Amino acid sequence: MTKLAPWMRELRPHQWTKNLLLAVPAIASFTFFEPGVWSQLVLSFISFSLIASASYIFNDYIDLKNDRIHEIKKNRPLASGQVSVSAALLISALLLLAGLLVGFLAGPEFFLILLTYLVMTVLYSLWLKRITLIDCLMLASLYTLRIIAGGVATNIEPSFWLLTFSIFFFLSVAWVKRYAELESARSQGLEVAPGRGYAVSDMPVILTFGSAAAGMSVLVSALYLDSSAIRNFYEAPEVAWLAIPFLMYLIGRLWFKAHRGQMNQDPILFLFKDFPSLLAVAASAVILVLAHMGWPV
Repeated sequence: MTKLAPWMRELRPHQWTKNLLLAVPAIASFTFFEPGVWSQLVLSFISFSLIASASYIFNDYIDLKNDRIHEIKKNRPLASGQVSVSAALLISALLLLAGLLVGFLAGPEFFLILLTYLVMTVLYSLWLKRITLIDCLMLASLYTLRIIAGGVATNIEPSFWLLTFSIFFFLSVAWVKRYAELESARSQGLEVAPGRGYAVSDMPVILTFGSAAAGMSVLVSALYLDSSAIRNFYEAPEVAWLAIPFLMYLIGRLWFKAHRGQMNQDPILFLFKDFPSLLAVAASAVILVLAHMGWPV
């Protein structure tokens, strides 16, 4: 069990929660429980999760030097020497092959999306994560690509509104991530974030960009609720407006935590672990289900 623990930390199965985004098109279209949807989502989730773990190992290998001087990342199994580099790269290759095989079983179109995700992830790890602005755009694209992949796997086309919201929402989340990293660097007396293209002096600009992206995601949601497209899924669209304040709270809480130096993990994982955030998500879900059913109007 002691030998297995470092590997579990290196593979980061808790990060697989991000792949639940694959189910967003089915949830948003209220077709989640239709026959055939579940089986496709399971295959797509497994393939993305295997690819993700392979990518995390590869990314840790690329970031080895920077991780060893990072306040928190220096405790990662690869950076701390609990896992050997050769063994890690071998496991990464095996996970990659397994993920591609499962992805192929999910369908040829899904497989192409999976390959696109893989190429983008590799480019991000090798190069793009060090380029100012481009790195956050890439992170937002990788999150949104999961939603597109889920739609392809289940043959449910994500709407323009959903994809537009996703880009702006996850762009704000990406800025939160960078802001938190710079806050950590500042607390250590550093002027730049190791392995990134940002300096501590960039924090006000990042806060501005992140806030703007957050506001755009809320605006897109509001415009969608006032569009004709909503009538396809909601019997009482006016009820769905009650979800907007919860979305604003969710985004605002992320930024407050980052600004106060309390965001010491990935923002998406924070949302899954933070009880007030989960309550906001649950309340929004209940509201949207009621709007879909047409109650109480």
